[in-house]
Amino acid sequence: MNREIFCQNILELLRRTSAFLPPDVESVISLQRKLETSGSKANFALELVAQNIGLAKARSLPICQDTGTINFYFETPRGVDQLELEDLCRGAVKEATVKGYLRQNSVDSVDGTNSGDNLGPGSPVFHWEQTSDSKIHVRLILKGGGCENMSAQYSLPMEIQGRRADRNLEGVRA
Repeated sequence: MNREIFCQNILELLRRTSAFLPPDVESVISLQRKLETSGSKANFALELVAQNIGLAKARSLPICQDTGTINFYFETPRGVDQLELEDLCRGAVKEATVKGYLRQNSVDSVDGTNSGDNLGPGSPVFHWEQTSDSKIHVRLILKGGGCENMSAQYSLPMEIQGRRADRNLEGVRA
């Protein structure tokens, strides 16, 4: 495996995932813009979304304000050095953050510090599956916090059900 080419491919994967929507999503937004009444608030919002999509593509900038948790999904043949691939991906994540492809979103859950490069405990996240295929397959999901709309998130410190939860491990357990 050529390490340099692997890193370039991961960097490009990060850029595209952050700056481009899938074609089916773009077409639904385009269709809704055409169906919406001209001058309505929804039309205005959809126009802004379309402009943001265009700017993100043109400038290779994140389409979303929260590029979120970086999740890599690997399918690898037996014998692949997973630790080496993780190190190479971390280097690509750091470079993608410097280039502005990713926003500086990685914040330590306990002490609230931001590494500034999206690297830290649990970031990025790696998922591994061993396959009989001779090739390495990589998928990437950038999972912003807004997609957690069916669960509960808390910013510590705060009161939760009458109990004080501080910004430490005991607060997280509360």
